[in-house]
Amino acid sequence: MSADTKEEFNKLLLQTIDENLKQIFRETATHIIYQFLENNYSLKREKIPENLETFMEGLREFFRSGAHVIEQSILVELHMKLGLKYKSREGYGFMDYLDDLENVYHAIRNSAKVRWLQRASPKT
Repeated sequence: MSADTKEEFNKLLLQTIDENLKQIFRETATHIIYQFLENNYSLKREKIPENLETFMEGLREFFRSGAHVIEQSILVELHMKLGLKYKSREGYGFMDYLDDLENVYHAIRNSAKVRWLQRASPKT
C-alpha cells in the first residue's frame, strides 16, 4: 500500500473515530476521553491511527465492557463511508475489521485511479 493511501485511510479513520465519539458523548466528554488517552497512554488524538492497539486498550480501561459498543459504532460508520455494509464475523476483532477495511480502501483508490488514467489517456 502506498504511503499516500495509508495516510488517507488514517485520516478517514481518525475522522470517523472523532465523529463517533462526539456523536455519542458530545464535544466536552470527547475531549475528556482524549485527555485520558494522552495522560494515561501518552497517546495524542492525531496519533491514534498509528497506535490503534493502544487506543483500544485505553478505551477498554475507560469504558470497560462499553468499549465494544464504541468499537462497533466506529466500524459501522467506517463501512458506510466506504459504501459497504457492516457484517459481524465470527472470531473477528476490531483490528481484523480495520485491516480488511484498509485493504478495501486501497483497492477502491487504485481502481478509481486506473479508471481515471484510462479516461485521461489518449485513444490510439
